[in-house]
Amino acid sequence: MVILWLVTRGQDLEGILREFRNADYLWILLAALAAILSHALRALRWNQLIASMGYPVSPFKTFQAVMAGYLSNLAVPRLGEVTRCLVLQRAGRPPLNALLGTVVAERLFDMLTLGMLVVLTIAFQYGFLRDFLEQYVVTPLMAQPQQTYLVLALAALGALILLIALFVYLKHRWREAHDGSIGHRIKRQLAGLRDGVAAIRRIRSKPLFVFYSLAIWASYFLTVYLVFFALEATSHLTVGAGIILLAMGSLGIVVPVPGGIGTYHFLAMITLTELYAIAPEPAISYAYISHATQILVIVLAGSVAWLAVSLRQHGNGTASPGTTT
Repeated sequence: MVILWLVTRGQDLEGILREFRNADYLWILLAALAAILSHALRALRWNQLIASMGYPVSPFKTFQAVMAGYLSNLAVPRLGEVTRCLVLQRAGRPPLNALLGTVVAERLFDMLTLGMLVVLTIAFQYGFLRDFLEQYVVTPLMAQPQQTYLVLALAALGALILLIALFVYLKHRWREAHDGSIGHRIKRQLAGLRDGVAAIRRIRSKPLFVFYSLAIWASYFLTVYLVFFALEATSHLTVGAGIILLAMGSLGIVVPVPGGIGTYHFLAMITLTELYAIAPEPAISYAYISHATQILVIVLAGSVAWLAVSLRQHGNGTASPGTTT
C-alpha cells in the first residue's frame, strides 16, 4: 500500500476519476472474462500434473482450489500456493507434498516462460526500449558503489556454501535415519515433493501442456490489451505495446507484495508514460483499472470457491460413516 501511495501522490485525482467515469466498461468486462479463462486454463494444466501421479481429480475442484489459492495470495504473498494444495488434498486426497511438488514444477515453468518473454521483448524491441532500459535499469545499477556488488557477491557465495553444507549433512543423516525418526519423515516428505516436481516429465500429453501454457499467457495478454480500449488515451496502443506492458506488469506481480499492489501500478505507469507518452492521469487510471479487474475476478471467484469448498467439507463431515464422498 505504501508503494501505491507513492505512485499516486502528486497526481491529479480529479483527472483520474474522470478517466474512470469515461471508461468503456464493456472492454473491461471482456478483460475480466480473459482473466477467468486464464485461471481455468491454469487449473486444467495443473490437473495434467496431478493425473500423471495417478490421482485423478475433477477439473472443477482443481479450479476451485486455484481460485481459493489466489484469494489467499491477496492476504499473504505465496500463501496461495500452499492453500490450493491443502484445498485439493482434502477434496481429492492426493498427498500434500506431491501436490506442492507439482506447484513448484508449475512455477518453475512459468518463471522460465516469463524470462523468455522478457528476453524476447527486449531483443525485438531493443531500439525502442533502449533509452527506457538505460534510465531505469542500467543507470541505477551503474550508480551503485562497487562495495555493494562485492557484498552481494559474498553474501550469495556464503549462502551457496551453507546450502551445500546443509545438503551434505542432511544426506548423511538420512542414510542413517531409521523408520519413525524425524529424519526418515523429512526424507519421505522430500521424496514426495520430488515426485511432484518430476510429474512434469510423466504427463500423458506434453503438447497439450505446452498449449495450456501458451493459452494462459495469451489470456494474460488479453487482460492487458483489452483494457487499452477502455480509455481513449490508450485506445491507439498496439499489440506490441500490450506485449511490453505484459512483460513489465508480470515483473510487478512476481515481486512478493500482496497481489502486486503498488509494484504493478508503478511499472505500468512508467511504461505508459515513458515509452508511449501517455499523460500521467490516464496512465495511472489504466494501471488501477487493469489491476482492479484482475483483483475483482479473484475476489469474486475466490469467494465462491471458498464457499463451495466449505459447503462440501461440511457435507462430508455430516455424512454417515458408511457414506463415501
